[in-house]
Amino acid sequence: PVLTSDGRTFPVEIRFGQYRNRDPITEQAADAVELILRNDSPGDILIFMPGMGEIRGTIGALSRRRLAEPVELIPLHGELPPADQDRAFGECKRRKVVVATNVAETSVTIDGIRHVIDSGLARVARFDSERGFGTLLIEEINRASADQRAGRAGRTAPGNCHRLWTESGHLNRPEHNTPEIHRTDLTEAVLMLHSAGIERAVDFDWLDKPEPAAIESAENLLRSLGALAKRLANGSGGLTEIGQAMLRLPMHPRFARMMIEGGRRGCVNEAALCAAFLSGRDILVRSARDDKKVQAAQEPFRDGAGSDFEVLIRAWQFARARRYNIDDCRAHGIHSGACREAEATFCQLLHLAKRHGMTTDENAEPDRSKATALRFCIISAFADQICVRRDTGTLHCTLPHGRSGTLVRESVVQQSPLLVVAEIRQVSARGNRAQTLLSMASAIELDWVRELFPDELTTQPECEFDPAPKRVEAFEITRFRDLELGRDRAREPDAKAAGQALARACLREWFKPKSFDHSIRLLINRLNWLCAARPDLEFPPLDEPAILNCLAAAFEGMTLAKQAAAANVKPVFRRHMPEAQWEWLDEFAPATIDWPDEQPKRLQYPEVSADKHGNVHPVELHVKLHECFRLAEHPTLCEGKHIVRFKLLNPKNKKIDFCDDWPTFKQREYPRIRKDLLAKFPGVGWV
Repeated sequence: PVLTSDGRTFPVEIRFGQYRNRDPITEQAADAVELILRNDSPGDILIFMPGMGEIRGTIGALSRRRLAEPVELIPLHGELPPADQDRAFGECKRRKVVVATNVAETSVTIDGIRHVIDSGLARVARFDSERGFGTLLIEEINRASADQRAGRAGRTAPGNCHRLWTESGHLNRPEHNTPEIHRTDLTEAVLMLHSAGIERAVDFDWLDKPEPAAIESAENLLRSLGALAKRLANGSGGLTEIGQAMLRLPMHPRFARMMIEGGRRGCVNEAALCAAFLSGRDILVRSARDDKKVQAAQEPFRDGAGSDFEVLIRAWQFARARRYNIDDCRAHGIHSGACREAEATFCQLLHLAKRHGMTTDENAEPDRSKATALRFCIISAFADQICVRRDTGTLHCTLPHGRSGTLVRESVVQQSPLLVVAEIRQVSARGNRAQTLLSMASAIELDWVRELFPDELTTQPECEFDPAPKRVEAFEITRFRDLELGRDRAREPDAKAAGQALARACLREWFKPKSFDHSIRLLINRLNWLCAARPDLEFPPLDEPAILNCLAAAFEGMTLAKQAAAANVKPVFRRHMPEAQWEWLDEFAPATIDWPDEQPKRLQYPEVSADKHGNVHPVELHVKLHECFRLAEHPTLCEGKHIVRFKLLNPKNKKIDFCDDWPTFKQREYPRIRKDLLAKFPGVGWV
């Protein structure tokens, strides 16, 4: 049998903007409210905005206007306390204007709503596999979501929906959301595939195949967590003991790793509670962070804390001790509902841990004496998010793999030079810029990293060029993976390392050797062009690494820029390949070509030999048109496989045209322009 259930809806009139409005979206929404009130249309109003900032902006814009009638302005979003959220659903003597995020799109029905004003925007959570963190950026909603929002106006009576974008723009929006597998973290799924013996997840027959980069990112994270062995030659890597233990804990691998380390260090309860905080809503109310009374009340939570998790643990203990009393929690900026949810998750995690042999006690209070052990657990789960403060004047931090971000201003560990952060998110900032925020931070020590990852912490002598004194400085640099953690000045630079530092500085054009002149540039361009034009000849290209090696050899043992500037680099470039190959280069890609009754003419080789599709760029000859009349055939290179493109010039060296076939050009195009050339340059022998 087929069962159907038809929901009752009322007709909703859709109204689009007439043109693309450049005003702030908050002002556009306020304009739409004014229009509804002027028309005296009955019913409450629901405005969809992407986030709390836009909600506050819309309410502020409406508060500053003289509206046709008094209204009740009500915000609605997930960070509000339950009592404040209930205002949107209660009765009101005045017309309600509810300004909400997409929390009101599907999950709730607000009685009395007859008008929807849709900004067409939402904050969308995605996982950026290339950078390894989540993003929360403002994006345009799809057509299905727009229809869902419009339907809010027709739940209890006929209504209308004002869309703050044009109808043509609406047709260009996607019909549905991107499949979740394309915007979510695949780490847990990839771990399951490895447990099933599928060691190359990229080859798995996915229903909706994710991007290979997302799978690669997941596997890299599993290796960072110690769940996968190092990659083998065939690209695979089996599960380790830690990986097997993670499988027994059905949770995100980061949390599983934290729990496993907690079992080793006797702080399972504390690790489970931190995992619960990360799994749910923030237990501290964001809107209370600017309230001085609340901040003063929270000071005992912050006092002496070496981790933002410690602040949350103390706040949660406070709420739990008062049985999550709403008034007590609100006075301290604590979300009582989020604390209850955290306790439920905490108990579930402890139950799982106990079932798999870990020592737990859900009635025991988190032990402050285990703060250091807890931070070891956090490092083990978020080693790829260890970061270093760039300087003491800002909150900018550097992370592994060339990433960077800004520590949130409410963190209690702003003064720590070395941190590990559990949350990295990218949000939209002013001017539609993306800002990377680092939160849930813990202060850590270098020795702790060394204890957990002895094989991944290295100290090596390195040389760097200092552009101020224009000399090479030697350092002992300590790195965790590719993240520099610290450096000490060394006495004497290594001769080869100093040469490499000077070579890098030369390529950055911090100084220029006199011998690195046009002839060397031409040599490089000729060789690279031949490598692209005739790959079958297997010439070694002079790409950036090869140039760097040549310069490093020329500068070996030097430490000053003035020494390197005076060095003769030409011999080392000649040693790049055997002399016989240089002779072949002169034959296949000569610097000049012979010209009838004149001196040989110099060829112009492109600096970029080919485009991204592998198409070889032509070699050019800049030549005056009247000098070509004695030329019988168009010149070629590489045994006739590549033509020389002429850039034909007038007697004043101004471009006339390009030519790839001189005899044809002379026969077809030259007669067309001869009269004009004869008039402008009568003294030239135009044939």
